Amino acid sequence: MALTASPFGLVLRNNATGQSRANQYTIGSTYGSAIGYGDAVLLNTDGTLNIATAGADIIGVFAGCEYIDASGKPTVSKNWVAGTTATNIKAYVYDDADNLFEVQVAATGTGYVQTAIGAQANLVFNAPNATTGQSTSALNATLIAAASQGQFRIVGFGPEGIYDATTNPFPTVLVKIAQHQFVANKTAI
Repeated sequence: MALTASPFGLVLRNNATGQSRANQYTIGSTYGSAIGYGDAVLLNTDGTLNIATAGADIIGVFAGCEYIDASGKPTVSKNWVAGTTATNIKAYVYDDADNLFEVQVAATGTGYVQTAIGAQANLVFNAPNATTGQSTSALNATLIAAASQGQFRIVGFGPEGIYDATTNPFPTVLVKIAQHQFVANKTAI
């Protein structure tokens, strides 16, 4: 039961093919925003990753990085620390449009009942946890109107089930990227 809001970003749960792997991208040295494990990211025209913003098309979900730091030390990290100076940066992203993710609703999710399946919502972006490197982003409690475009399509519910004011006010939902940079967008139903 999710009795409190404790967002954890997007957690990969499944893929229709049975295979889910992160593909390699890069981040610009000294990129100034933190990216947590489980944060949605986007691909810039220069080929580097940035943290996504609400309403933006998304390439996928951040799955960690490795690089050579300014002192020459190889580093493997589940998150990108803002302003890191590095070379040989390899950033890993779950970018398959068929990936299924679990995410918590940001606030009391009264609209997250059975009729929410097929609906869409944007993310609420928060800074990653500075200690663990885990994303703290969550799905917006307000669903996108039918025939409008949101970042994620709701396709199911987490193990706690639908919204319940007493036992599950902050439900988790299963989502797919609806606003993917490599796939044509489909609006909410």
